[in-house]
Amino acid sequence: MAKTVVLTGAGGFLAGHFAAAFTAAGWKTVGIGRPELAAADGIRTVIERQAPDALVHLAGPASVPQSVLDPHADFVGQALPAANVFEAVRLAGAPLRVVLISSAAVYGDPASLPVGEEALLAPISPYGFHKLHQELLLDEAVRLHGMRGCKVRIFSTYGENLRRLAVWEMTRRALAGDRHVHGTGEETRDYIYAGDAGRAVVAIAENADFRGEAINVASGQEISIRALASEVYRLAGIDGPPQFTGETLAGSPAHWRADVTRLRALGFDPPSWSSGLARTIAWIRGGS
Repeated sequence: MAKTVVLTGAGGFLAGHFAAAFTAAGWKTVGIGRPELAAADGIRTVIERQAPDALVHLAGPASVPQSVLDPHADFVGQALPAANVFEAVRLAGAPLRVVLISSAAVYGDPASLPVGEEALLAPISPYGFHKLHQELLLDEAVRLHGMRGCKVRIFSTYGENLRRLAVWEMTRRALAGDRHVHGTGEETRDYIYAGDAGRAVVAIAENADFRGEAINVASGQEISIRALASEVYRLAGIDGPPQFTGETLAGSPAHWRADVTRLRALGFDPPSWSSGLARTIAWIRGGS
């Protein structure tokens, strides 16, 4: 009999890739949209009706700049749905495994790289602080109420259906004749294609201990924004170098690279950071 996973935030970018990964692995997927997350009772009903083996909580705002502009809305959008999900699991008394999709933003600007899961948590944006709030709510549910849960800290993602962030923005601009790219170009990120992130979460759902542990999901490779832009331009057939604005964005770290030892121990060896870049650019070129 197929295992069942509930995905919250079912209309979101990552949820689509995660659903495809779970389906490919033989799981039945059930989606919960953001409106259904307004109260624990509705989520509890879904859990009791579907009797899922796992629940992946994805729902919530996903913009660091917007969190800086409106931190209160970001807090409400992050903390309350998570609290409702964890309360629904408690009320249902279900033994399902809960995967909280957190973010590398909880690390802030790490003092050293690669950053492991035991590193100091020092967010530098409202978004990062509110992801940390979600993690603390999960810790409460695990330690005080016996919920089986783990925290997945995803680093930088890209992929089809993501209409924002670096890959999307620099590709769209360049195709329109504008080669300006935000930043100095020397910033670094640890990118992972969303489809690969989905397969990593499947491995976590199937193999993790679910005792409140944190697990990084990333490629484990550090790539500069300058090198990213060069590869995007090459794949998109864009002549000429990118032109960096030199500006820094509030709440953004200078450098990121993840230690993915724990992820590999669960049976998932991340592919290259660029594994899905060509198909993503083809999707953007196609008039996405």
